[in-house]
This record gives sequence, structure tokens and C-alpha cells, in this order.
Amino acid sequence: MQSSLTIVMYHYVRDFARTRYPGIRGLDFAGFRRQLDYLQSHYRIVRVEDVVAAVREGHALPPDAALLTFDDGYAEHYNLVFPELYERGLQGCFYPPVAPIRDGVLLDVNRVHFILAATLENPAQVSERIDAAIEAADPALGLQPVAAYRADWAHPNRFDDAETIYIKRMLQTVLPEDMRNRVAQDLFAQFVTADEPAFASELYISTQQARLMQSCGMAFGSHGASHYWLNRIPRAVQETEIDTSLDFLREIGAPIEDHWVMCYPFGGWNEELLDVLRSRKCTLGLTTEVATADLSRNDPLLLPRFDTNDFPR
Repeated sequence: MQSSLTIVMYHYVRDFARTRYPGIRGLDFAGFRRQLDYLQSHYRIVRVEDVVAAVREGHALPPDAALLTFDDGYAEHYNLVFPELYERGLQGCFYPPVAPIRDGVLLDVNRVHFILAATLENPAQVSERIDAAIEAADPALGLQPVAAYRADWAHPNRFDDAETIYIKRMLQTVLPEDMRNRVAQDLFAQFVTADEPAFASELYISTQQARLMQSCGMAFGSHGASHYWLNRIPRAVQETEIDTSLDFLREIGAPIEDHWVMCYPFGGWNEELLDVLRSRKCTLGLTTEVATADLSRNDPLLLPRFDTNDFPR
């Protein structure tokens, strides 16, 4: 049985000639269209229903099967990606967190992205303020010295330099939640805008847009409610995150009684979370591990994906 599947992961797909934030790390729309040309000429783009059938019933996938996935529910997924996929007769699989769409909340991860985009020429002005906040923090918080944090977290990865990774990690997960929210909000107000609700309303899709995309053949799955690192929160919070996202999927008409897909924010999962997903009959789970998925060998809740940057543009 043909069980090999290349899963491609996208986040920002923007028209950079018109954006106010050209420093955002994303794929230009023209490059996205060229990449779709490449993928269509080298792969067979399948639907999530094909993958579900392969996992559940042992149906063979076509040779060189590929699945297109889009994380975080950005407005450009509706304005740019959806029309392009629809015109080509392709399905995209979209994974928006609930809080930005329902409540107009700007996610920490996006706050950090736009702070970095606005300070692209000198990210040290951001990290220096983070370091100063650590040094000025109440000793009762029990924070480590700045040097210890930098030794632990200032390490480059495939796509970001050490300074950028340090900023991301400190503002997304390392510092205590209340402190990192306050610091990130202050930095966002200083370097981007003080009107976060207005910014969020422009950044993310709406419930109505998601419902339309679903009705036109696109697929939607869970990305949690608040875009937490799900492996770093208690089980009770994991359950709330998943159940809130499932309520949203029902609201937009996703067929979750038949099948549903979990896309882990930041790729974070643990055994406790997998138990929560199995108890709610989750069909597939998407990680950020970089590899070709093998449906005959991989746990269906732990499928690896490639980043858009791994393919020609």
C-alpha cells in the first residue's frame, strides 16, 4: 500500500508589495503561486479525507501524495490563499486558534512576530528591554540571571538567528505568563501600535469567512483555543483548549463527528494530551517534526510536516 505523504506547512502568505510589515518572515503570494506550480508538477495534492481513509481503512494514497496545511488563521488565508486554491481545484487544511477569531485577542506569538518585524534592523533593542525587565523583576518571582537565560535559549535554529530565538522564547514561554504578557504588550505598543484590538481584527479571519471556506471544500481542524504550548499546561487546561476548539469547528460546519485533525501549536504535545485527543476521537495529529509521513509506521496523531521553506518558490 502506498502510504507515503508529504505534508507542507504554511503560516504567513502575504502580498509583501502592499504590506505595512515587510519584515514578517513569510512567503510572498507570488512565491506561493510558483510553489503551488512546483508542488502540482511533482506531487499529487490530496484531500484530508483521502488521508483519513488511508489511516482508517487502509486505502492507498497516490504516488507522491502531498497535503497542504495552513496554521494560525490569518486573514490572508481567506483573501489570498483560499481563492488561489479554489481556482486550482485544491483543498487546503486550515488550523486557526479560536481566541483571535471569536474574541479579537492578539496572540502572543503574533505580537512577538510583529515586534521583530518592526525592529528588524536592530533586534537588540528588544532583547535589551527584555533583559532589563528581568533584572528589575521582583525577586519573589525567582527568575534566573540574564546570563543563564541567554545560555539556555540564545541558540539559532533552521530559520532564526540566536538573538531572534532568544526574544521569541523569552516572550512566548520562558518568562512567567503575566510578566511576558506585560513586557510583550509594552514592546508592541512601543514598536507597532497601541491599538491591539484593531490590529487583531485585521490580522485574522472571521468566523463567517471560515464558514464560507469550509462550505467551499476547504478543511478545518483544531489548533487549540489560545495557541498555548499544549505540552506545558495541565490536563484540565488541555481539555478546555480542545473542547473550545471543537465547539468552534462545529460552529463553522466542520464534519468533526466523522473525523477531525489536531494541529499542535509550536509542535508541542505530550502523552497526556494524546490521551485527551483519543478520548475525543481525534483522527490525525500534525507535528512540526521534519520528515515525510509514513502512514503505515507513524502514529496517526504524530505526523511530521515540512515547512514551505523546504520547497522551491
